Amino acid sequence: MVSFFTSNIPAFMKGELEKLFHKINPLIKKNAKYMMFAVPLLFISVFNLIFFLFFGGFSNGMVAVVVVYALMAAVGMALYKESKHIKKKIQQLEMEHIVTRIEKSDILNEHKKKDYISLIKAQPKMGLQTFINFLTEENDRRKMMEE
Repeated sequence: MVSFFTSNIPAFMKGELEKLFHKINPLIKKNAKYMMFAVPLLFISVFNLIFFLFFGGFSNGMVAVVVVYALMAAVGMALYKESKHIKKKIQQLEMEHIVTRIEKSDILNEHKKKDYISLIKAQPKMGLQTFINFLTEENDRRKMMEE
């Protein structure tokens, strides 16, 4: 999965992104499995419940079927909620890793590191892009120091 995302980026970024993806990859897989089961369960059960409600009517024999579809919907909803919880955990873990990496940098000054950290905390959705900008600036400064 990492090689798919990092095929056209420089080596200095590739290593950092591999560390990040290695840390969050188990949660991403778990999230994908939950969503893979949650969406079909919800769709099938809600569709069939609506179908029974409006077109089939309820009779004594259909109560068991309705209960099964209701249980399927409940399981699907539980998996979906857990998936959302895992997604938040992934974002938190990603932000912690990025902030820790920025704080460990010895190339950039403290003011610049604080700017990047505050930007990441203010806009968590743009955290990965900000991290890439940080890595680019750090690499540029490292090259300037070596010259």
